[in-house]
Amino acid sequence: KYPLSPFLLTLSNDIARMEARISLLNSIETCTYPDLKGKDMYGNDVALSSLEGNVILVDFWSAEYGNSNILNADLKAIYDKYKPYGFRVYQVSADTSKVAWITAVQGQRLPWISVCDFRGEMSPMLFAYNVQRLPSNYLIDRNGNIIAKNLYGRALERQLARMLK
Repeated sequence: KYPLSPFLLTLSNDIARMEARISLLNSIETCTYPDLKGKDMYGNDVALSSLEGNVILVDFWSAEYGNSNILNADLKAIYDKYKPYGFRVYQVSADTSKVAWITAVQGQRLPWISVCDFRGEMSPMLFAYNVQRLPSNYLIDRNGNIIAKNLYGRALERQLARMLK
């Protein structure tokens, strides 16, 4: 009835976002955790499920936030300690700037898989895990079960020690 209404464009955009979410959810393979697939800094598609059989930390972050250096430094120490026992990190960036993300990954020398789709906080990967704030993370056991959420520092290390040693 009102094709020139300013609300029509907003409504159309909302509908398009909902359809994109539905499409993403329909494309996710059934498993005990939502599988993700993102591009690494070389443009390669890397699926979360490629790490199956390991203990996986799915880490959501942004290089544009000021605390990423400290959190990644702590995570690197834990990663180095537990990688030989089957600990892996799949890091999903909520950045919109490719330059900022690649600079952070290279500058911090992140040794794990880091992916980004440059959609920022509107990324379907964040929606798949219902990420409400950054940073956030999920710990997945060897059987593919999500067993913990938002573990950092010593709490993460204690949980990994129980699971991997």
